[in-house]
Amino acid sequence: MKDMISTGAIKNIALVGISKNAGKTTVLNGVLRHYSDYQWGVFSTGIDGETEDLVFKTPKPRVKLAKGSIFCSEAEWLELHGSEVSILHVNKYAGRRLYIARAETEIETQITGPSALSDQRKMISQMHKLGAQKVLVDGSLDRKSIALEDNIDLLILAVGASFGSASEIIAELTRLLLLRDIPQQDLGSYEIRRLKQSANLLYKRNGRWYDSSLASMIRKEKELLKILDTVPEALYIPGSLTDSVFTKLMGSLAKHPLKLIFRHPECLKLSLTNLQKLDKLCSLGCLIPFRLFAFALNATSIGKDPVSATDFRIQIRNAFPNEKFFDIMEIQ
Repeated sequence: MKDMISTGAIKNIALVGISKNAGKTTVLNGVLRHYSDYQWGVFSTGIDGETEDLVFKTPKPRVKLAKGSIFCSEAEWLELHGSEVSILHVNKYAGRRLYIARAETEIETQITGPSALSDQRKMISQMHKLGAQKVLVDGSLDRKSIALEDNIDLLILAVGASFGSASEIIAELTRLLLLRDIPQQDLGSYEIRRLKQSANLLYKRNGRWYDSSLASMIRKEKELLKILDTVPEALYIPGSLTDSVFTKLMGSLAKHPLKLIFRHPECLKLSLTNLQKLDKLCSLGCLIPFRLFAFALNATSIGKDPVSATDFRIQIRNAFPNEKFFDIMEIQ
C-alpha cells in the first residue's frame, strides 16, 4: 500500500466498505497515521467518527487527525474543540452549513461532507486549494458516489466479516475483481465526452452513436430488444444493468454478441453468475475504470456470531493469492 499512496500522481483516495461496519474508520485512521508526512484533507459522504453504531449500539472509533489536517465538519462538533481547530472555509450544501477546518493539534472528532456528487467534487478541489496534498474520502460503493468518479485515483476496500460467511465474501470479492478487470475504453476525446454527457442509452451503428431516448433499462426490455435486433456494433449504458433486465436480454445477446460500454463497472448490478455469463457473451468496456487497488480485512463481525480472525484471514488470502490483503490490525 505504501508504494501506491506515496506515488505523486495519487492525489485523491476513497475508502469504501463491502458492507456496513466493514472497518472503514479504522482503515482511515491507519492511513492518516502511517502517512503522516502529508497534509491530508479528509471528509465523508455521510457521517464518520460517531461514538457508537446507531443500530447495534456498539462502540465506534473517532476519526483521529494529526496537527495540520484539513477536514469537513459541522458547527456543533467544532465547538467542542475550541482553539484546537481553525475555520478555513464555510459554505452551504443543500441547506447544510458545513465547515472546512484545520486541526491545530492532534484531535479526535467527527467528519462529514456534502451529499451531492457535484458538491463532493467541489469539496475535493477546495481542500487542495487550502493546502491539502492528498484528500481521503470516506465513500461508498455506489455508481453515484464520488468514490467511483474519474477524479478518484485509488480505492481502498474494507472487507468486513459482517458481510456474511467466508464463502459469501469470497463470491462478492470475485465479482468486484471481475468488475475491476473490465478495461477502460481507448476512445477519442470527442467520443468520450459524447458518452459521458449522455444520460440515455446510446447505440452505435456504422461508426456513429445514436440516442435511444431510454434513460433506464428497467421495464424497457421490448425497446431494448428492438435495438438489439438491428445488430448494433456497441451499446453505451450510463445506468444500471440488473439481473432481471439481463435475463430478458440474454437470448438476444447470445445471438448477436456486441460491445457493451458502461460509464463505470459498478453500473453492472449483476450477481456473480450473471456477470460471468455476460462476460462470455459480450465484450465489456468502461469509461471510468474501477481503481480498486488495496483491501483491508476486518475479522470483527458486528451483530453476528464471532469468527476466528486467523481463519478469516487465511480463507480470504488463500482464495486470492495474487491480491494484496492487509489486516486491519496491521494498519491501526
